[in-house]
Amino acid sequence: MKVTLAGFNVEAALLEETRKRFGEAVTPEVISAAYARISRDPRGVSALRQEARGAVEKARRSNERIVFGLGHASVAEHAVVNLDLTGLSRLAVEELERFRLASYTEKSQRYIRLSRDVVVPPEIKEARLEREFRSLVGGLHDAYEVACRSIEASGEDPGSAKEDARYLMPLATATQLGMTVNARELEYVIRRLAGHPLAELRELSARTFRATKGLIPSLIRYAEPGPHYREMPDAMREIAAMIPRRAGKREAAGASVVLIDVTPDGDKRLAASIIFSAQGGSMREAIAAATRLGDKGRARIVLGALKRLERHDSVWREFETVQFVFEIVLSASSYAQLKRHRIATLLPQPYDPRLGLSIPATFVGAKRVALLREAGRRAERFYGSHARTLGRAAEYALLNAHRRRVLFCLNLRELYHFSRLRSDAAAQWEIRIISEEMCRIAGAAVPSGALLLGGKDGFAEKRKSVFPER
Repeated sequence: MKVTLAGFNVEAALLEETRKRFGEAVTPEVISAAYARISRDPRGVSALRQEARGAVEKARRSNERIVFGLGHASVAEHAVVNLDLTGLSRLAVEELERFRLASYTEKSQRYIRLSRDVVVPPEIKEARLEREFRSLVGGLHDAYEVACRSIEASGEDPGSAKEDARYLMPLATATQLGMTVNARELEYVIRRLAGHPLAELRELSARTFRATKGLIPSLIRYAEPGPHYREMPDAMREIAAMIPRRAGKREAAGASVVLIDVTPDGDKRLAASIIFSAQGGSMREAIAAATRLGDKGRARIVLGALKRLERHDSVWREFETVQFVFEIVLSASSYAQLKRHRIATLLPQPYDPRLGLSIPATFVGAKRVALLREAGRRAERFYGSHARTLGRAAEYALLNAHRRRVLFCLNLRELYHFSRLRSDAAAQWEIRIISEEMCRIAGAAVPSGALLLGGKDGFAEKRKSVFPER
């Protein structure tokens, strides 16, 4: 056996210096072209990489033929780029981070005192609403500063001031992030965002294409959305018009979690899946065996799969056969945590002021609830007055405290990962409430399989209660 380091991420300025010396061979396309030949060329992969380095144009033609001609798009996944993204709004970042096969690290509003930097989207400028919009967001930042000082003066931990005062900040607040993405997913990101209803995201698509096309021209060809993506908002409106909607009333504040669907007899399905992997035979036979075992016997099977689990371990893949669908109402601040779980299926509706505000307990202690409610009313007046003109761009004015409804579909294995992070004492308080409720619901539906759900901080105690002999 031999393991050879073929490449790694290098900072752009160093790459540019290297490119001046070695020319166009300094491109991730070389790796893609070499790996594309592995399946059909008997030579060693080191020789294939050397050949690709020496003939970049030939490597590019090979990539184009294999990726776009033959349709073997996975070859493009071997080319990876790192992107600095600055000056994006939080609203735009929410849409960007829906793409699953990329990695993101974002400036956190929980730990950093926020400045007055905001994104004024083209839609607001074109509607000649910039002055009104800037007046609104300036007032929101003033309220943010008041809340920070009040929460700190109330005796709360200084970190709580930044974490909770941000509920006053608008979705137009500017942020920055680092993104790592392979060429196949990057082309998909560019195509999807090119047809997005928000001009800011269409601009992000164009700028990303310009920034990367010269480096990997053979792996990014399609930058325009087809009608399937471009006309998706129109299709959604047509579908919505088919079913008359009753006027919704304003809902009470606070997050909510409702179980919409769950795998029937989840413990039986889980035990059967473990039996299937452990002893062979068909899944029908495994289900029959799990049925014969009864509740206690199935619990022993599931506990056998859990008893060696440590707090940083993933549960076995057999846990993926148990599925949950939750409907969750949560604030933008909490959604910022939820959206990171991209392996799950997350279907968010637009923000809806009728869903009310999430109010941190620190605002109650600092006697600043009225400040948050008044800020919410000012934002909602702007939204209500201009939503018809601005469309989805009216959401830029809404607060981190405003809420949206999402459908969150995940399996039991992913729920274990989710709960380790989001039920932990270090988690953001609102997402922790949501996670605890999801765990409680899962425990009622799948009693044995959900026994060790929970945050990292409480794992040792929970495991000791389930396996006292350890």
